[in-house]
Amino acid sequence: MVSVFDIYERKDYQNSIPLAHSVSFEIEVRETRLVIQARNDLTAKAKDSVFRYRYQIEEYLRQHPAFRETESPIQVYASAPEIVRYCDVASRRTGVPPMSCMGGAIADFVGRDLIPDSPNIIVSSGGDSFVKTGVSLDAVLYAKGSPLHEKLCLALPAFQKPLGISTFVPKTKGIHAVTVLSRSACLASAFSRDIGDRLSAGEGLASVLKRAEAYIDVGCIVMVAGTSIVLGGDMVLRSLNGHGSLAESENN
Repeated sequence: MVSVFDIYERKDYQNSIPLAHSVSFEIEVRETRLVIQARNDLTAKAKDSVFRYRYQIEEYLRQHPAFRETESPIQVYASAPEIVRYCDVASRRTGVPPMSCMGGAIADFVGRDLIPDSPNIIVSSGGDSFVKTGVSLDAVLYAKGSPLHEKLCLALPAFQKPLGISTFVPKTKGIHAVTVLSRSACLASAFSRDIGDRLSAGEGLASVLKRAEAYIDVGCIVMVAGTSIVLGGDMVLRSLNGHGSLAESENN
């Protein structure tokens, strides 16, 4: 039986997004593990934030266990806390289970709480990262099992507003990672899960990419399958082995 405290499936991997002139620290509360980069050590405030949101989520799940168990969007109650409604929106946009977006949502909410103390900040919850910085960054992409694992670097632009980046590892042979850039970690998590699930179910790549084109909140998609890369969007993807920028998609 799943514990009431297990509020989402933990992703035991993450992309590496170095933030210059920052302090890195970790927060761990039950299965929630955040890696945070900020101007200074904000452990106490971050931990309070995690406890607050986990309490809200756990209480809602106690009263409405169907929200945890559903495999598709489900009606949420008007009294649901903001973070639950936030996941509900992402779920309805994509059709994925709302709980699958929860790791990204926690990264978003904790990151938002910490911005007043650190204008430049990255909060990573496994493969889901909230990024708010006034400078451009490079995200070294996770794709374990592929020769391209941690060999690809996605350039993240400097935005005034936060953005989210999420990597999902599909449960299908041959596809090592699906990474999505969106306006929040919660949405990026939902989009990457939807794309990965569709590929795992046997849907063709062309069909999946056509569906992804309709996602107005997706800025970039990177799929890694072995040594093949599919890149969608206007972002710059570089190879860390000195081969320069990868400007064209490979539909393999």
